[in-house]
Amino acid sequence: MTKQPLKFTTVFGIAMIAIGLILEIGALFYHIGSRDSAEAVFTGAIALSVGNAFMISHSLKLSLTLSVLGSLGVGYFVFVSTRFNWLWFIVAVIAFVAFMISLLKLRETVRINHNTWQD
Repeated sequence: MTKQPLKFTTVFGIAMIAIGLILEIGALFYHIGSRDSAEAVFTGAIALSVGNAFMISHSLKLSLTLSVLGSLGVGYFVFVSTRFNWLWFIVAVIAFVAFMISLLKLRETVRINHNTWQD
């Protein structure tokens, strides 16, 4: 089996995921709970989501992990923006996860690949 060269979209996706992770993790250590931290985490969450969409991973676990990390970043932004209101944090996280699942068509991936999973 020969390896195929990486496509531009895959490389772009990996780069965006790396940038998103650096932004999200770094921003949590920079004045946690501040508006600046929330904006940096939001930017990282969007970068993660864009990278997830462009990478076109066949790994369901990786796609779900990136979607959850991105939605937690969006939730953190909403949490700080609403003066630490947990209700809006939960609503934002659920809404963003639902959006990412529908965008990436993860349900189709689950349905197609369910018989190839190992216990």
